[in-house]
Amino acid sequence: MKYKEIKKKWDKYTEGWFGNIIYLFLGFVIAYSFNLFLGLILNTDTPVVAVFSCSMEHNTYSNWFCNLKANEVCGKNISDYDPTNFDDYWKLCGSWYSSQNISKERFNSFIFSDGLEVGDMIIILNTENFNVGDIVIFSTDFRKYPIIHRVYSVNENVMTKGDNNASPDSFDKRNIHGKAILKIPLLGWVKILFTQITGIA
Repeated sequence: MKYKEIKKKWDKYTEGWFGNIIYLFLGFVIAYSFNLFLGLILNTDTPVVAVFSCSMEHNTYSNWFCNLKANEVCGKNISDYDPTNFDDYWKLCGSWYSSQNISKERFNSFIFSDGLEVGDMIIILNTENFNVGDIVIFSTDFRKYPIIHRVYSVNENVMTKGDNNASPDSFDKRNIHGKAILKIPLLGWVKILFTQITGIA
């Protein structure tokens, strides 16, 4: 059967609302297959996550999705703050990291030193070896979606803090899925909107 004949039949059966259902179904099958394939390669049950929280943003909490205070970074009120300028971020947040023996130069060498924004999609590598500066993805008992925070200390436990949080995490990590190795901007909004509409995390 020639390509044109196949395309004609396909177009016939995929018109209208029935076609939309077919494309939606195919989209979920492709997305699920890709997720499964990526999970096998990276050896993790959670190879891809969306950034739901503003806790890693270096911007102000002006994002409509954030339920935190506007015009604050690291719990401090701001004025004349440029989120694209690392020096500005460090003026507000650097003292806490300095108290943990993390210098400005060292922080600036970390992966995603400019933070993560709501709607970013993160690719995860499963590993048990974590270093200061890594961004880890873990589950807790009080949130239905994974938390994505930066490691500031590794001893008996992996200690984490959101780049834009005023204080480190004090809650237990139920399961660390791995660390972030790649960021894809905006693609995470697909997952966020799906979760908001369906309630499925």
